Amino acid sequence: MSTITAKVAHVIPYSRRQQLRACASLPLRLYELFSNYWYDLKRFMVYSSTLQFFNLEQQKLSWIDADAHKLEKGLALSAPRPGFGVGVVARLIRQINDYRNTYSDNRSLQNAVRVLGVYKEFNHSNSVFREKMDAEIEQLQASSVTSQGAGGYEMEQRNEWLEKANIDFMTFVKSRRSVREFSDETVDPSLLRQAVEMAIYTPTVCNRQAARAHVYTDPQECRDVLSCQKGNGGFGDQIKAVLMVTVDRRTFFTAGERNQCWIDGGLFSMSLLYSLHSLGLGACSLNWSAVKEQDQRVREVTKIHEGEAVIMMIGVGHLKDEFKVAMSPRKPLSHFYIPGIPKE
Repeated sequence: MSTITAKVAHVIPYSRRQQLRACASLPLRLYELFSNYWYDLKRFMVYSSTLQFFNLEQQKLSWIDADAHKLEKGLALSAPRPGFGVGVVARLIRQINDYRNTYSDNRSLQNAVRVLGVYKEFNHSNSVFREKMDAEIEQLQASSVTSQGAGGYEMEQRNEWLEKANIDFMTFVKSRRSVREFSDETVDPSLLRQAVEMAIYTPTVCNRQAARAHVYTDPQECRDVLSCQKGNGGFGDQIKAVLMVTVDRRTFFTAGERNQCWIDGGLFSMSLLYSLHSLGLGACSLNWSAVKEQDQRVREVTKIHEGEAVIMMIGVGHLKDEFKVAMSPRKPLSHFYIPGIPKE
């Protein structure tokens, strides 16, 4: 520290010095902030359907999934209104035909056609008949492998539901901790497949199922992927598998869904962490609060689709016989549980 700097530091209070430094760095910080927002905005405009272009296959499929789910939700109400959702049904039929004319049949279409069939049967059971629409649904049924589809609704019994949910979840969630010490044992990819299979039942907006888990078990691939993340120092070399959770922006439609990828991706990630824990694997959440340069770097390394948003990484490995974990004490329940609207 120079003599002049030392004298200034002695005269100006610490908080004041911090304010001056903040002001001096403000232009650079503003540039960094806006350039990163612009980077995210461009990706959302190009790959989501916000601008209503629907040029991409996944965009078309996502509309089909969402509209089919709207009908499912209506059918699953306690007392659906006969004939509901005419506009959604007409749009869904158009979307299915448009997709088939451009691409080919797939599971999303099969599920949607099955939902349309259940919808038609519900209306008929309530003496609601629409000749043109019914004929279009029947034509779709005749040209689709609907037996492979699943959609509509199903009845559940309260006792069976509660019996399946009767687990000691409190003990389970309290036992899950972030692990940063792993044994030398490699992780069988079949265990990771099981974890992902459990995570696919995570709630997702309009059942669009946009989350993905990119799985890396090759040692060099793990090193390359982890090198893009700034939070695994001191234990990254022990990680035996890396899961990178992403969400496909092509599944979103409106400006209101601009942050939906982090909501769906966060839910999916937590399910993955619980799934890994249930399989006896140690796991550590690896934060991806990254600037655009990091995002560009990880895309170079992983070759993921440009429309995918990276949510987080998860380092995985087998547990040692004995290992340390951070205590990470939780705040009291009152910090999280806020009852009702505050009274003025």
